[in-house]
Amino acid sequence: MLSGRKFTRQLPIGPYFADFACRELRLVVEIDGSQHNDNHDDRVRDLYMNKLGWSVARFVIGDTAPILDTVAAICDGDIVEPVRSPEFNFYPALNDLAEPFMRQAIALARPGHTWPNPAVGCVLVKDDVVVGEGATGDGGRPHAEENALDMAGDVARGATAYVTLEPCGKRSTGCASCSERLVAAGVARVVYACDDPSPFASHVGPQRLRDAGITVEAGLLHDEAAHLIAPFAHFLKTGRPMVRESDDSAGFDAEFQPGHAADLAVELAAWAGRGYRHLRVPNASDLAGELRRLGYLTE
Repeated sequence: MLSGRKFTRQLPIGPYFADFACRELRLVVEIDGSQHNDNHDDRVRDLYMNKLGWSVARFVIGDTAPILDTVAAICDGDIVEPVRSPEFNFYPALNDLAEPFMRQAIALARPGHTWPNPAVGCVLVKDDVVVGEGATGDGGRPHAEENALDMAGDVARGATAYVTLEPCGKRSTGCASCSERLVAAGVARVVYACDDPSPFASHVGPQRLRDAGITVEAGLLHDEAAHLIAPFAHFLKTGRPMVRESDDSAGFDAEFQPGHAADLAVELAAWAGRGYRHLRVPNASDLAGELRRLGYLTE
C-alpha cells in the first residue's frame, strides 16, 4: 500500500510483467539498473503499456525513500506530465484515441434488430489499428464481441476491445461468455461504456477479465452509448417494452398495435413476453395520448 493505493507485484500486462502496478490508478512502477537508461526495448515496453492506458514510472535503483516519495506524488496527482531525468522517467498513459474507437463501436450497434437482447458494438484495436469489429446479430446472437474476435483471429492477442456494454459473464445458452472468449483470445485491455443492468450479469464478466490480468475500464462515453441499453433497462425495471412516439421505424423493434379495446398494461406485458423491448406509436395518435395518460409512454 502507498498513499492508500494497493500495488501488485509482477502483474502481467499483455506479454510483459510489471515490477509493481496499481490497477486503480493504472500506474506501473519499474525499478531498474543503470543499464536500462534510454534502453530501446524498455521504451517499446513502456509505449505498449501507455497505449493500453497505463502510466509508467521508471526508476534507476537507488535509495528507497526518494522512490516512494515520487510514486506518492504521482498517486496524489502532483506529477502528470512526462518526466525525463537520469534517475527517473515518467510516461503518462496515451488515451487520445479511446473516444474515437468507442464512438465507432457505438455506430456499429444495430438498435431495432437485436431484440430481445440489447444492441452492442465492439471494436478491437492493436497498435492504433482496427483489427476486428462486430455488432450483435439479428435476434441477439452472436454477441458483438464474438463477431469482432472472429474477424480478428489470432491478431486479437494483445489488442484493446472497445465495447458499448460490459462483456457478459455467463450465457443463458450455456455457451462460452464474451468475457471467457476475450480471455481466451489474449486481449490486453477492455474498455466498455455501460454497465449491464441485468441481474444475470452481476459484473461477473469484468471481474473475470481482471482476474485474468486484463486491464478493465468502465464508463467511457457512457452518456453517448446509454440509448443503446435504455429499452433493455426499462424492461428490467417495469416488465414492459419502452414505448415512444415516432413516425420513423429506425431503431425500433416494431410498431405497437394493440388489439381492439385491449388492456394496454396486459398487452404491453404480452409484447414484452414475445421479446420486444422498444416499440413506437405514431406521433400525436390517440394511442400515444392514452399511453401518455397511463404513464406508459417514454418522452
